[in-house]
Formats: sequence, C-alpha cells, structure tokens
Amino acid sequence: MTKSMNNLETNKVELEQKIYACWLDTIYWLASGSKYKLLEAAGSAKSIYDMSEKEVEAIAGIKCRERFLQHKKLHHPQKVWNGITKLGISYTYCQASDFPQKLIKIPDPPFGIFYKGKLPDKKTPAVAMIGARKCSEYGRCMAERFAQEFTSYGIDIISGMASGIDGISQEAAVNAGGASYGVLGCGVNVVYPKTNESLYRKLLEKGGILSEYPPGMEPRPMLFPPRNRIISALSDVVLVIEARQKSGTLITVDMALEQGKEVYAVPGRCTDGLSMGCNALLRQGAVVATAPEDIIEDMHWKVMTNFKKNRDAQKGMTKQIKSGLSQTAQNIYRVLDIQSVPKDTIIIKLAQQGCKDTMPQIYQGLAELELKGLAVCQGGCYRLP
Repeated sequence: MTKSMNNLETNKVELEQKIYACWLDTIYWLASGSKYKLLEAAGSAKSIYDMSEKEVEAIAGIKCRERFLQHKKLHHPQKVWNGITKLGISYTYCQASDFPQKLIKIPDPPFGIFYKGKLPDKKTPAVAMIGARKCSEYGRCMAERFAQEFTSYGIDIISGMASGIDGISQEAAVNAGGASYGVLGCGVNVVYPKTNESLYRKLLEKGGILSEYPPGMEPRPMLFPPRNRIISALSDVVLVIEARQKSGTLITVDMALEQGKEVYAVPGRCTDGLSMGCNALLRQGAVVATAPEDIIEDMHWKVMTNFKKNRDAQKGMTKQIKSGLSQTAQNIYRVLDIQSVPKDTIIIKLAQQGCKDTMPQIYQGLAELELKGLAVCQGGCYRLP
C-alpha cells in the first residue's frame, strides 16, 4: 500500500514538472542549449518558471529573458498543457522517466519531445532507413524489401516520413504489421508532406509521430537538418537505400557518425546517379548491405526468434500457395523480379524459355498471381511483392 502511494506521488510530481517543461519547450525560438542551461541552474522545470528576470538574463542572455517574460505573460503552463492534450498530443522531457535515453547521449540533445501515438520501445532494435525523395524503381524495391524483412524480425523502422525512400520504407513496415516512427521537421499535428497523410494515420496506429518542435509549427527548410539527429539517435544503425552524391540524406549520415552509429549503404550501379551517394559512402568506409540479414547478423540481434519463426511460417505458406498454381502462373512467376517488368517483356521472356502459353493463358496466369498475392501490378508492369 505504501509503495503504491509512493508511486502515485512520484507520478504526480513528474506530471507537474512535465507541465512546466512543456511550457518552456513551446518557446520554440529558445534553443535547446539555453533550456538545458536554465534547467541546470534551476534544478527543475518548475523552478525555471519561478526564476527572476536577472537570473534568466545571467544564464541565457537578454534576448532569452525578453522572450521568456513575453511567453510567461501570454501563456500559463497549465493552459499550454491542456491545449496540447486536447489535440491528442503527449509530451516528455529530458528529466522524465519515459524520455528516450538514446537522445540524452548525443551532441545537442533535444530538451523535450512532443509525440502522437507512442514512443519507441528502448528494448526493441531499430534501423533508420533513409534515402532519396525522388527514388528509382530499384530504390523502391530495396526499401520495401528491407523494411518488410526487418519487420519480420520485430525490428522498428525510424525515418522522417518524407516522400521517396523514407515514406516507402515506413509504409512497407506498417503494412507488414511492424512498428515505425516518423520524426518530423514541424509540429506533430502537421501532416507533411500532405501526400503522406495515409501513412501519417498508419504510424499513429502502429508506432508514433515525434518532433522537438511545438504543435502547430509549420515545416520550414531550416527545421529539417536538426531533426535528422533525432532520427539517427533513436536508431541503432542507419541504412542508406539510395542517394545522390550531393544529398540531404548525407546530413543524417554525418550526424549518425558523430553519434558513433554504424552506417550501412545499399550498393547500386556505377552509372546510376541515384546510387552515387551510396557508392561514395561505401568507398569512405560505410558497411555494404545487400540483404537485411547483413545488418541483423552484424548487430547480433538474436532476440527476435519468435518473429523469425513467424516469417519462416509465412515463407512455408507462400511455398504451399505456389505449389497450387497453374503451370502458366508458375512459368510467369519464374520470370518476375523485384523490379517491375512490362507485360510485353514477360511475354518475350516466356517465349525465350520455350513456354507455349497463349495470350489468354498468360493474362489468366497474371491475374492468378495477383489474387494470391504473389505479384503486384503497377501501371501495366508486374513485380514480386
């Protein structure tokens, strides 16, 4: 009984401190470094709120004092807290028990995190999957393949919910039943880009949306580079799927290296501009990743055996489904690849292998593969799922 009462009292105190920390963190023009200085001097978030003008100025400067006082006059901590909770937003900060510890140990750590959904589980392995916004079909296939395989092992996917590789990886992860977390360069209640609104909703159901920026903050170019340090910090390794030689993706790589994280890259053809960044990283010492197992084995992630059993069971089921296919569908399946193949190319490849299937049989075989989830059709082209 006494232990239960103590826990309730501890939770009450922590909640009160969170309310004041949240108030401070909504002063978005106040750098996290200044907030940490104030916290160090005051000892607690509530004590920061009670500091005198002279104390604030002595620690953080005149501009900080002015902004601090202006915010204090306009916004009461409890009203700020009530406002974000009404939006379905949660908050934690560096002294709270639920604050992700991976964020504490990095250069320029965020003071606090606003989030919707849930926070990443500290015991679950996580991979940051990043890459080009305007990716190729090869990049798309690799992103989906790696994300789905990681998910089958119970590994979380962390990324920025951006167009291209980021969003494709996260979409593949949640569609496969895994957890993924999006770190935004805006408020957590702002969907950016708008084209990923469906993904945003899925992340709320099967993971979370995080940001160090207060609710309502609109996306700005200057906000995205800093958020990349959070993406890499929440992950155990960073995987670059596809990137140009001069790419914003490489900002995340630099931050990951600064944090002491291992960086992996998927190799590409030497003539492909979108693979130049990955190939350059490999020359500079990044580790090559040709399959998800490369990373899983290097990291010694052996705790996900139950997920591996489920994955093997799914593979066994797929094998059983294949055995029930018509001969034409089996012939078509053998010529498909992870990259999309036009229908005309499929017909040519079948002829080259000596298959004598008629056009109606081929169309029926393609439909059969689609219905059984063994092929995906995109714009008249077919590929393996």
